[in-house]
Amino acid sequence: MTINRRRAPSSKISKEKKIAGHKREDEYALLISGKTIPGTGKSDIKDPNGLFHSVKSGKKWQVFLYGHQRISTCSHLFILSSCLDSFTTDAQKYFSDREKCIEFKESYVRQHGKDKAKVLSNDVVKNNLGDNVYMQSKEKLALETAKVCEKLHNKTELRLFLREALFNNGEVSFLAIKDTTYKNDQLFKVFEQSDVLDLLADKLFACVSDAGHVPEDYNVKGQKVLLCYYKDSKKKNIVEIEVRNDSKIHYRQIRFNMYSKDVLYLLLEKNVKFQVKKLCDGVILYGNAIGALNPK
Repeated sequence: MTINRRRAPSSKISKEKKIAGHKREDEYALLISGKTIPGTGKSDIKDPNGLFHSVKSGKKWQVFLYGHQRISTCSHLFILSSCLDSFTTDAQKYFSDREKCIEFKESYVRQHGKDKAKVLSNDVVKNNLGDNVYMQSKEKLALETAKVCEKLHNKTELRLFLREALFNNGEVSFLAIKDTTYKNDQLFKVFEQSDVLDLLADKLFACVSDAGHVPEDYNVKGQKVLLCYYKDSKKKNIVEIEVRNDSKIHYRQIRFNMYSKDVLYLLLEKNVKFQVKKLCDGVILYGNAIGALNPK
């Protein structure tokens, strides 16, 4: 049985994104007379003052993709290791039981239709399939994501968590975002780390995702940790943290995704009182980035 529910980009798309990312970093380095740093670390550019910048663009950023070994040794991100522990280390067993579950649900859809499959209870599926680590993993993960959210309700912990995720505990000093989503003016907008963290820690709150609605799958609430904010009294996701189990190669990994337009909305909304200064053509500085990158 072949199951094709790819959520990760294809290798071709990933390669294209990587090439575009390198071009974006080279463009920014040239504008600020900096130096591009090779590799996959948080720092993309070293500026003339010896300070490090993380450069982002596009609709959605993959902030990190870490396996268990990396996550478990982190200072604050380690709280996500329990999410990975929800899944068996036996990838073959996980994918085998996943196939059994999907096969049962697809057979049910063929016999009864999607509408009835959508309301089929998970208890019925469990009664038919018995011991199944794919389904058990989803249920265990739901318990762990709730615990992670509880910890991130503490604003101090949330700030430290974001500081490690975005700035590697202070190694990176600036977030440089090429605006291709919010105002779409193609300008690099540069923010100092403390400004970013103060705002995000104040505005964001943690919650878990709702259950999916895929009739051919085993849908369980809380498969992702979400960081959200309110826009026009409506809750919006800005960060999605999920366990990646796309293949035996990419199994038991934590992926942290962030939406560019929402980040820029929060940083640039009218009630945020950042000073603004043009550094050069193509680069705008905000708040504390002005004094750090363009001293008087």
